[in-house]
Amino acid sequence: MDFVLGGASSMCAVVFTNPLDVLKTRQQLEGELMARKNLTERSYNGLRQSFLTVIRTDGWRGLQKGLSAALMYQFTMNSVRLGTYQTAENLGWTRSTNNPALTPLLTLFWGGVSGLACATASCPVYVVKTQLQAVTSGTYTARYQHHHRGTVAAFVNIYRQSGIRGMFRGNTATLARLGIGSSAQMCSFSACKDWLHRYETFQQSRVLTALASSTVAGFFTSVLMSPCDVATTRMTNQAVSANGRGLLYRNIFDCFVKIYRSEGVHGFYKGFVPMYLRVAPHTMLNLTFWEFFKGLHEHYLANQQQQQQQHQRH
Repeated sequence: MDFVLGGASSMCAVVFTNPLDVLKTRQQLEGELMARKNLTERSYNGLRQSFLTVIRTDGWRGLQKGLSAALMYQFTMNSVRLGTYQTAENLGWTRSTNNPALTPLLTLFWGGVSGLACATASCPVYVVKTQLQAVTSGTYTARYQHHHRGTVAAFVNIYRQSGIRGMFRGNTATLARLGIGSSAQMCSFSACKDWLHRYETFQQSRVLTALASSTVAGFFTSVLMSPCDVATTRMTNQAVSANGRGLLYRNIFDCFVKIYRSEGVHGFYKGFVPMYLRVAPHTMLNLTFWEFFKGLHEHYLANQQQQQQQHQRH
């Protein structure tokens, strides 16, 4: 049930945040491996211009490109991530009774473990999601676009072209992205939630506690995850050769080096604003829905137990 609740909460959140994910993907791919001084015209310069460009070139539906793949991705990723972390928390592995100072390290560790697990499980869907979001009919300076008819067609095309390896393209970057992101998110979320409980802030409201904690978690997640997020987008969207090998990047280290040499440090934070505006509310919505669903589940179990006790008395 912990796995199902984690996946369901993220699917509720992504309906609201997918447009920002589309803008983030477009910004990260525009001017790929080009110095800023050589980018004379940009279609996705800033949040407002990016938004207007998508509307103008792809219509309002363009803001929800890849939504079906995004829903699949979020369920696959967060059912494994939140379910794994919640299981570790239920077993007491995220807290040290003998040495409370170890608790932040344990939450960081299990957040990373859950991130690595979900990265492996969700990588194929992330590849499809990114390639669908990157396609536009307008002027676009991304080096390559994959034209799939839909989500199912994308899975079939990628497999036919590159086999299983193509489904896990950019997996090293995905592992780094979700390992770092999940560690930062779960550790900061748990630490903030414990702090609020300690000082009895929002004591009567589980939702407000989750909302405040996830706001803090979203900030740390965005800052730490952005470089790996850019690398993941670039690696999963790159063109491939006849034998299915990437034509631009061999691995995450090669990707980092090429981005730095061509675009500088700025290249690692392309699309940061829509990413933060997506990650922060997505984190808030995801973890808040998660806490809400867990509360409903606990209430249901309590009612079931109460009914069983009354039945036994009679």
